[in-house]
Amino acid sequence: MYNSERPIYQIDSIQLERILEKILDKKFNEYIERSYRPEVIYTRDEAAKILSVRPNTISNYINSNILSNRGVGRKILISSVDLDRLLNKSNFKKAA
Repeated sequence: MYNSERPIYQIDSIQLERILEKILDKKFNEYIERSYRPEVIYTRDEAAKILSVRPNTISNYINSNILSNRGVGRKILISSVDLDRLLNKSNFKKAA
């Protein structure tokens, strides 16, 4: 990539430390918030509504190991932890 396409910034170690501290504080607070949230188990239809996809897509995600099935037998149950992980992935685009 050419330098003209992306600006180059010069910062000192104190500025870098402050920037990194802000980023780490934000990520740590997000982690703490998620860890205190109780785990909820959703059915396939509920998970599909949350992700704005069809129930068959949830089955495809399970078959592709994108989501894990917590159900027994033919019952499909998905953990809120798995849904949060999928929603937070940078390459997953939630339909509007």
